[in-house]
Amino acid sequence: MMKNWLLLIILSLLLSVVAGACGQAGEKNFGREQVEKEEQVLNLLSSADLPTMDTTEADDSASFTAMNQVFEGLYRLGPDQKLVPGVAKALEKSEDGRVLTFHLHEKAKWSDGSPVTAHDFIFAWKKAIHPKTLSPYAYLFKPIQNAEAIMTKGNPLFGKVDVLGVKALNDKTLQVTLDIPVPYFLYLTAFPTFFPQKESFVKKTGSEYALYPDKMLYNGPFFMSKWTTSGWTFEKNRTYWDRDTVKLEKIHYKVMKDAASETNLFETGQVDRASVHAAFIDYYQNHPDFYTKRDPSMWFLKFNVDRIPLLQRKAIQRAINKEQLVENLLKNGSVKADYFFPEGFAFHPTSGEDFRAKYGNLVSYDVDEAKRYWKEAGSPKVTWELLISDQDQTKKIAEFIKNELETNLPGLTISINVQPFKQRLALDHAINYDIQLAGWGPDYQDPLTFMDLWVTDGGNNKTNYENPEYDKVIEEAISNYHSLAARFESLQNLEVIVLKDDAVIAPLFQGGHAVLQKKYVKNFIEHPFGPAYSLKWVFFDKKY
Repeated sequence: MMKNWLLLIILSLLLSVVAGACGQAGEKNFGREQVEKEEQVLNLLSSADLPTMDTTEADDSASFTAMNQVFEGLYRLGPDQKLVPGVAKALEKSEDGRVLTFHLHEKAKWSDGSPVTAHDFIFAWKKAIHPKTLSPYAYLFKPIQNAEAIMTKGNPLFGKVDVLGVKALNDKTLQVTLDIPVPYFLYLTAFPTFFPQKESFVKKTGSEYALYPDKMLYNGPFFMSKWTTSGWTFEKNRTYWDRDTVKLEKIHYKVMKDAASETNLFETGQVDRASVHAAFIDYYQNHPDFYTKRDPSMWFLKFNVDRIPLLQRKAIQRAINKEQLVENLLKNGSVKADYFFPEGFAFHPTSGEDFRAKYGNLVSYDVDEAKRYWKEAGSPKVTWELLISDQDQTKKIAEFIKNELETNLPGLTISINVQPFKQRLALDHAINYDIQLAGWGPDYQDPLTFMDLWVTDGGNNKTNYENPEYDKVIEEAISNYHSLAARFESLQNLEVIVLKDDAVIAPLFQGGHAVLQKKYVKNFIEHPFGPAYSLKWVFFDKKY
């Protein structure tokens, strides 16, 4: 989820450089001040603008997280990470689990006062899988009857979205028929790509849809009242069916690319939450507003396999001291990763063992082995470009990687290509890069959310990687729910292929983040998968 992904909000929390505390670094006076917070107005920071607000076009965490506040699907992820009602107030399941009938809340409305209907979901879902408007996340619809055929060139049903297994029994009843009754399908309905869109409004606004606040309709807890390159504002949505639960009146986001000012804005009361850079972790360690947290996001170097030869990729995998990276540069709860699938996210259905237990560490830091692969590659004198976004700490990570690779692999030169977030995404989509610093967070709680990333022509693959053996295992894992243990183990085996055999990526670390958050901010709900957080339940204590 996650959150894909391509995870800018998580990147902002995880990797922002914060130098604002320099003025106070001489002494640590962290008295628990009494602060009166009368207005329910939350002030937050983002390290970049939003790439899109069209739910069928997004493939990054920044957009998904913003959408989670202003739109709503059939369900949403609640404070305890379990599903709670969204637009759907009730569900009926057929005995075989293939037919799901969702009864929509009669009070669910769009921000123009019109009702949210079953037709709005059908329109958005068909749009997401139509070949002309294909979503990067269209593959998530595969469990629905005929969805895969509709998206497959050469199939007789290719492009015929009207045969998708969804129908409106009436305006407030949506029936979904699954080819594959995957247990995680309900979690998908809480993911932004599955959110509804009102067909008449989308067609009326045409090419301007979702480009401006007044070119969108909202059915979530908030609506967007302002959106510029320097920030955006959400306000409480008075037409939201559960509006009495929502306490915040406004949420102001400020884009802060120069994250050196972030803690200063927090210290001066201009923002209610800020990331903390590694240089100030020790300073803020005992601050009452400080905490660190590990999450299931993964960070890695992604290779364009058509440009970087296999032996060079294997050398690069082993030439970076990841322990130094997390302990000396990040220091925020992140841990080095010699693996792609995160610890503590998925467990064997019969033994209960962590996904990691079978293979543990797969590609570790080993300079001798890295040099051996480099020598086998011919000890080339070559320059490879490393594509990164323009956040300050991202640049520092890139410099660390450049130094490690150039030191340990003689003849290799790394040229760092710094791009604004939107442009980096554009280059990623075009697969116009050599090596890229990337991240991936889970979209739903199932091993597939990580392991299907590398299928041929997958919406988020973007590496030119193809492996029919890999694809076959993924297809079987999508359809095989009769033997959950065998399915789980087959997905574990894929990690060996993608890391050791084919070296599609070079894993770096499993994410964590260090944060300052005001004590009067209550119920800021962070999610381990899907959109990074929910603001529906946030409120301010008047005093703390």
